[in-house]
Amino acid sequence: MGHVGDIVPYYLRQIGDIDLFNGQTVGLSIIHAGLSLVTCLVLLALASLTIRARPDRPENRFMFVLLAAEAYRVMVAWYNIYPFEGSPEFIEFVQYFRIGWYICGLTCVMMYVCTVSFYPIKGLEFMTKPIIKNNLWWAIPLLATMVFTLLILLSPNGTVDVIGGAYHVYCAEGTVSQPAEIISSTGSPELVGVCEDYAPYVYMVPGNSTAGQLLLVLPVFSALFAMVFMRKSWKSLAKDPETENQAIEARSLFIGFAGKAIIKGAMTIGIISMVIMFGDWNLADVGTVKQEYGEQALTTYLFILYGFLFSILLTGMLEGFMFTYGVLKNEILGIDETLRKTFSTAIFATMGGVSLLVASEIMEDFLGGGGLIGALIVGLPLIVLRKPIFTAINSFSTVLMPEAFTKAELSYIEAYEIAMEDRIITDEERKFLKLSAKTLGLDQDRIDYIESWYNSNLEAENDAQLEEE
Repeated sequence: MGHVGDIVPYYLRQIGDIDLFNGQTVGLSIIHAGLSLVTCLVLLALASLTIRARPDRPENRFMFVLLAAEAYRVMVAWYNIYPFEGSPEFIEFVQYFRIGWYICGLTCVMMYVCTVSFYPIKGLEFMTKPIIKNNLWWAIPLLATMVFTLLILLSPNGTVDVIGGAYHVYCAEGTVSQPAEIISSTGSPELVGVCEDYAPYVYMVPGNSTAGQLLLVLPVFSALFAMVFMRKSWKSLAKDPETENQAIEARSLFIGFAGKAIIKGAMTIGIISMVIMFGDWNLADVGTVKQEYGEQALTTYLFILYGFLFSILLTGMLEGFMFTYGVLKNEILGIDETLRKTFSTAIFATMGGVSLLVASEIMEDFLGGGGLIGALIVGLPLIVLRKPIFTAINSFSTVLMPEAFTKAELSYIEAYEIAMEDRIITDEERKFLKLSAKTLGLDQDRIDYIESWYNSNLEAENDAQLEEE
């Protein structure tokens, strides 16, 4: 890494130099890119779980494709994770990746709305026809690919017209206030940037387009429609005991879509407002915003921009866990608890990291060199209070992903609770429980899981009572 120095010191230096008040954001882009990689891997793992559970089931195939597309989308700025040296070949590779990103974006938009094929509502029953729902998992990605292929072929400037250009920005050591070295993709409009005082550094700038602006808004609206559809389906399916499991699945999808619609919607409004105020946005020359509109405007600009980028990761993670929970809760025993624990850990780690970053920046701004003090102010309470904080987060996760039991399973739990009143299961009680399970139609695997779940909760209650005493 001769052009920026050794890689580890480069990361530490850029992260340490983060300053939203002065436009020093290369380190923040590195953090975002790293977290996007983690989010991508998590979503791919969830997609793998979904398809391995029942590979022949259309719902599982559909959700696998949706989660895989979301995994691709969260890697929107993967190129910032490493200071790649610029070359025409690398820029063109980035453009090919961006085409895939746009295709996945359109795929997700269409798949959101098409979830009604598996959780029907009144007026859209035709979507449940086998010829439709059994083929959605491959037909939608194919259609999205065809749309963008045709757009590129029919556009005068091809890829640049459809998705915008791409730029590699490099500032060498000792180039403060000098023009940056910028390599552009073929046909990209000219871009000018000025090097800041934290050089050397490298980052990528994606161009914008009409299609990009549409795909900024469409996921919010499609998620909003899907949220409404899933709520109607959830309420309708919950009325019939025979579709109780489907109702729980629809509820999970409703929460996932609601999270995307609300969080991403708020951030999208911020982005639209930013474009209206400052024009077409990019990171190549944030100094222009500071020069023309002032330091406060620059800070607002960067908070909105990075808030939007991080919201992609947050909503992607929320969707992934909720959708996987909905599809797999009746297929893999104990998936509820596993997903809750993983989700809670991810939320705790994210909250801790963001809190440390914000506190460090605030203290740095007020004290100058006080970033370490800010980290200590937030870090120490997080360490001391990690258990109650994690418990609170876990309680929230339980609300999102509750332990879902059918009425038959609840009846068995009641019988098991009576048998366990003295904490001992006699031979006669075991015979009675086996008869109850047979009558209720429960297999041995599910019985073992229910009893294990009850016993673990009982132990937790006993531990809590001992702590109080």
